[in-house]
Amino acid sequence: MTSDDGKVHYGVARVEVYLPGLDSLKAKRTLVRRMQAALQRELSCSVAEVGGQDLWQRAVLGVAVAASSATGVDRVLDRIRAIIERDPRVEVLAVSDLADHLDPDLGDRPTV
Repeated sequence: MTSDDGKVHYGVARVEVYLPGLDSLKAKRTLVRRMQAALQRELSCSVAEVGGQDLWQRAVLGVAVAASSATGVDRVLDRIRAIIERDPRVEVLAVSDLADHLDPDLGDRPTV
């Protein structure tokens, strides 16, 4: 039995993107859905647009991942920017992330 047995390692990221050249919310939503699908497909993570919903050329994405090891979470968080930036129509302005874990002890709370 390893020391990580039963721990839930998790990570969250906030990604701000600039989408130059878009002239409608419809075009923005199409591009955001493509970014979300790529992240979900390649990283098996959850993604939601959490900010800038009414702006044509800006979006804020929230990304969440859970894994059985801290290394697994770190790998996912490290790849987010690269996957988004593969699309030349997208410019990543900022990425902030947080990783932590929950022990199997029900009394343990995340240290945020």
